[in-house]
Amino acid sequence: MKINETVSACGLILIVTFVAFIPSLNNGFTNWDDDEHVTENLTIRKLSWENLSKIFTSYYVGAYIPLTIFSYSLEFNFFKLNPKVYHATNLFLHLLNCLLLLWLMFLLSKNIYLSFIAVILFAVHPLRVESVAWISERKDVLYSFFYLGSLISYIYFRKKEAAGFIWLSLFIFLLSLLAKPMAVTLPLALLLLDYLGGR
Repeated sequence: MKINETVSACGLILIVTFVAFIPSLNNGFTNWDDDEHVTENLTIRKLSWENLSKIFTSYYVGAYIPLTIFSYSLEFNFFKLNPKVYHATNLFLHLLNCLLLLWLMFLLSKNIYLSFIAVILFAVHPLRVESVAWISERKDVLYSFFYLGSLISYIYFRKKEAAGFIWLSLFIFLLSLLAKPMAVTLPLALLLLDYLGGR
């Protein structure tokens, strides 16, 4: 793989994705779940051990998502209720996820062109709009970030048989679980990676 091909693929993916989702930066808060997660959530108003304890021992709209709620708390303490910041964070995480997916796809296929096509389709697919443009769906882009990172770390563990990578994969997996319970599917994905690798 040539460096310039990789840089070009990354650059094009970032530009196309950013242009596709830049209108979301002008969105405000919604009255669906944004109130319970952010605008009316008193727990995020102050960074303290007491509030941190509440964040990690509470359910929000029926889901255990402490890492996601903590990210809102950080934003609130620096930017209050500026919706542009919350939307910018979602978009930034989506851009990072696109780069991680490109990395993962290349590790699996060894083909930068195939990887690029797959990631572009993922990046601008209509199913991604809700995750990026809706503040309360932060949990989706945040758990995906750690989920993809865990998969990549596991692949490097299998390639190098270095124990450090498996512990890193496990740690990132736990972060993914704390962002959204959907991450519980990751062990099955690891089995599929082993199957794909002929193990």
